[in-house]
Amino acid sequence: MKKILLVHGWSHDNYTRSGCTDAWSNRSHFVEALSAHFEVVRFNLPGFCGEKEPERPWFLSDFTRYLDQVIQREKPDIVLGYSFGGAILVHWKAASDNKAVKAFLVSPAIIRRYENKSISISWFKTILPERLIVLGRDFYLVSVVRNPYYAKASSVMRETYRNIVGLDLREDLLKVSDELVLIYGEKDSTTPPEPVKDFLALRKSHHKLHVIENGGHDIANTHTDELVLAIVNLA
Repeated sequence: MKKILLVHGWSHDNYTRSGCTDAWSNRSHFVEALSAHFEVVRFNLPGFCGEKEPERPWFLSDFTRYLDQVIQREKPDIVLGYSFGGAILVHWKAASDNKAVKAFLVSPAIIRRYENKSISISWFKTILPERLIVLGRDFYLVSVVRNPYYAKASSVMRETYRNIVGLDLREDLLKVSDELVLIYGEKDSTTPPEPVKDFLALRKSHHKLHVIENGGHDIANTHTDELVLAIVNLA
């Protein structure tokens, strides 16, 4: 039985300060279904579900180095990254060029889609000192936008979130020489498949893109059987 390592996404409910213990508890049915076909290994990233927060705000490259340590220890045949976990995985693949491990990216955060807000605080940067800008930004995101990914986070995790949330990793896809499998929900509005699909088509990429009909971002819960079947067939 092949070993599959699961890399979870970024959920505000999974912050260590929230008291959770398992970052996959919200997708336990998917993990159970996957366990019928693979030896499943899961872990919690720093700052999530009991793991100590980084001492400083992390960048994607820090998460990539951490994942590399886990892969070296566990020696999986397959690594599956979900949402932000997919971003870490594709960045790791691009940096390491490791062809021994097959990668599945589920609802991966290659490029995100956001609503345009009519309110902007960018003009503050021209008239206020840095400390007041940070305070104003925190107030805006916590009290005005009410972003739970930011409002429920510690200061270190807030800055880490800001370091990774706006990244566009399409160019990283081109750096990966072996085949990646990207699985999206057709109606995913958080990490939509269309920009990635168009990008790969224009560059005649060798990566596989599988879209689950009528699925959203949480296809692990809403389309469990279809998702597991796709992974099994493409593994």
